[in-house]
Amino acid sequence: MSLQALQQLGLAAVLLAVSVVFGLNTAGFADLGNLRNILLDATPTIIGAVAMTFVIVTRGIDLSIGSIANVAMATAVVLTGTKVGVSVVTETGFAVYPVALAAGLAFGLLNGWIIVGLGVNPLIATLGTLTLYRGIGLHLTEASLYSVEGGLLALGRGQFLGLGLPVWLALALATGGGFALSRSVVGRQMLALGGDPRSAVETGIRSRRLILLVYALTGIAGALAGLIIVGRVGVLTSELGFGFEFTVITAVVLGGTSLFGGRGSILGSMLGALLLTTIQNGLNLIGADPYLYDVVRGLVLMVAVSIDTLTTRLSRRQRASPV
Repeated sequence: MSLQALQQLGLAAVLLAVSVVFGLNTAGFADLGNLRNILLDATPTIIGAVAMTFVIVTRGIDLSIGSIANVAMATAVVLTGTKVGVSVVTETGFAVYPVALAAGLAFGLLNGWIIVGLGVNPLIATLGTLTLYRGIGLHLTEASLYSVEGGLLALGRGQFLGLGLPVWLALALATGGGFALSRSVVGRQMLALGGDPRSAVETGIRSRRLILLVYALTGIAGALAGLIIVGRVGVLTSELGFGFEFTVITAVVLGGTSLFGGRGSILGSMLGALLLTTIQNGLNLIGADPYLYDVVRGLVLMVAVSIDTLTTRLSRRQRASPV
């Protein structure tokens, strides 16, 4: 069994153990309705984690995905919504979806261009756009709370076969993303680029196009996450997407994707997202301090990064040692 498979198996075991502990000690956790809510709550993180996996396997990072969710939704609601009365209540049609996705794509491509066109380190580039995009979103909405109605609610609140539409969308994207990463030519090129950038370029891999592609994917994923979140709660606030990037990155690293590039798993990222959501749900049900989740998430990220660092060092030593 490969190291990646062992990591996924271990993560699944942890998810099961956490679920059992909460189920035995928390009233209502194991109810079917609550389990459905966990799946639904996890969908934005799963969608973001699928795209972020592609970024991280190429040795990149995107700290702006939460801000893209914010600015894409602000752009879409302001451009397509119609204010009702004197309050900020906005009636939206289905045009909000293509506008939000187009905005997410544009902001994602801008990230990619800054990185490949200007040669800026991905961490610095997306740290800058994290603030830039959030500022644009605040300017567009004037930091107001928008209550939304109409077509925007269809995706977030729609149901199919007893599950929310976002759950089916997340499953479809995770399945397609897993196939693309492990079985397609482009996926193998991304892994090769992250594993050894110089060798990848020497073999003819068009690294600039791949980097633009992965940041375009996170832009679209950020917009999709925003559509789901706002569609579910029916409100667009200035806090939309705040901290979302760290939840997504934690899920990806927890799932076995290496921050050093060249190794990643969509299935692992999805399990990581489910684990984080399950922990948050359980803590909410037991009435824990709402800030405790940030502590847990930070600890989980530190453990995951430490394991990734140790695993990478061990792998390099094994490759370097004589046979």
